[in-house]
Amino acid sequence: MTDQSWTLSRKIGFRFSFIFILSFILFKNNGAFSLLGYLTQFLTTPMRQLCHWFAIHILNYRYDYAVYTNGSGDTSFDWVSLAIFLAVAVLGALVWSVLDRDRKSYNTCYYWLTAITRYYIAFMLINYGVVKLTHSQMPPPGLGRLMQPLGEFSPMGLAWTYFGYSKGYNIFVGIVEILAGLLLFRRTMVLGALITTAVSINVMATNYFFDVPVKILSTALFLLSLYLLLPYIRTLFNLLVRVGALVSCSYWKGRYTHGLGKIS
Repeated sequence: MTDQSWTLSRKIGFRFSFIFILSFILFKNNGAFSLLGYLTQFLTTPMRQLCHWFAIHILNYRYDYAVYTNGSGDTSFDWVSLAIFLAVAVLGALVWSVLDRDRKSYNTCYYWLTAITRYYIAFMLINYGVVKLTHSQMPPPGLGRLMQPLGEFSPMGLAWTYFGYSKGYNIFVGIVEILAGLLLFRRTMVLGALITTAVSINVMATNYFFDVPVKILSTALFLLSLYLLLPYIRTLFNLLVRVGALVSCSYWKGRYTHGLGKIS
């Protein structure tokens, strides 16, 4: 980051991102950070009370918001809490913008936010990668599953049976997810973010299309990976699109010239 003044839209966007990302990381870490969970356990009850109040009085939602995270990351409580994070981030960004309107940039805060985001993504995916290496997240289908008629499978059950059948596939995916550890180092951050973007979009698609109840977390990992890549979008575009176009043009030009040589 340079010392140049940020644009107004960039400052507002950062303020919103700062509040929302830290709120999400604090409460939605899926048990991957035991120490963080221990330090924030005193916030659990106030957060539940806030969700109850927000669901009833703001969202007018009275279905099952009291069902807390219980292995599923997509309970109504999780969606209500996500709405709270968004509302707090919007309001917080507005108040922050008024109180700190003369600030030229947030380079130091940006550095620490990206560092926290890097470590969050890395440890989350490393945690998932390790359990895949041991073939314990999606275990091989047992006799009861194999005897069950296919039409009785839930979408998630079908996906878990398919993925769990192959130990080699689990090991491969586990290794790729463990490569998220590249995010732990600044010099390999871009490569790590590219890998985690590809991994998380695949996980996210599986969760949405097979109704796996980890949609919020997988979507967050994908968006956070993109967030890390934002400062490098132009460079990556030039590398992946323009260079690719030049190589393609050179290839077809060579074939065309070679073809004319043959004709002549």
